[in-house]
Amino acid sequence: MNVPNALTTLRLLFVPAFMFFYLKGADGEITHGIWIAAGIFVLAAITDVLDGYIARKFNQITDFGKLADPLADKLMQIAAVGCLTYNGRFAAWIFYVFVAKEVLMIFGGFEILKKHKFVVYSKRSGKIATVVLFVMIVVIMVFEKIPKRVATVMMILCVVFSLLALFNYFQMYLNIKEDRERKKIGK
Repeated sequence: MNVPNALTTLRLLFVPAFMFFYLKGADGEITHGIWIAAGIFVLAAITDVLDGYIARKFNQITDFGKLADPLADKLMQIAAVGCLTYNGRFAAWIFYVFVAKEVLMIFGGFEILKKHKFVVYSKRSGKIATVVLFVMIVVIMVFEKIPKRVATVMMILCVVFSLLALFNYFQMYLNIKEDRERKKIGK
């Protein structure tokens, strides 16, 4: 296992640790649990950037990394949005929209891989949506006094960026499908 894949695996392990500390902290069972969870969340984001950088710089890109890296990101994001929703930090419908989008992305990515033997790569719109979501989640976690209405507006902004990214990925899928069909006809 190379370093980028080890970092991705570590990020997968961060998900249950994040949830444990956030939920125990929110319930008051662990002092500073939310802050520990926020630290885990930030550390996961740093390892995400680091593993991508190392994989590209040292040509250590693997099929495992292409699949597991976005999966680790999505699981951490769903866990964070879910924990914040559970804690009543913003409107619950945001969680459902967010999860539906992520499930579409996961199954769509696997479908493209299965049908077209193509691993979906991250696009700029997806990276922007991830950064916006990361910032909003950290701000909402750390500043517990933010009113629910303000946090809901912040998360609506995340939903907008996420849906724009979903639209861009759907366009990529259509382009891949069209390209594969043209190649079939050309044979």
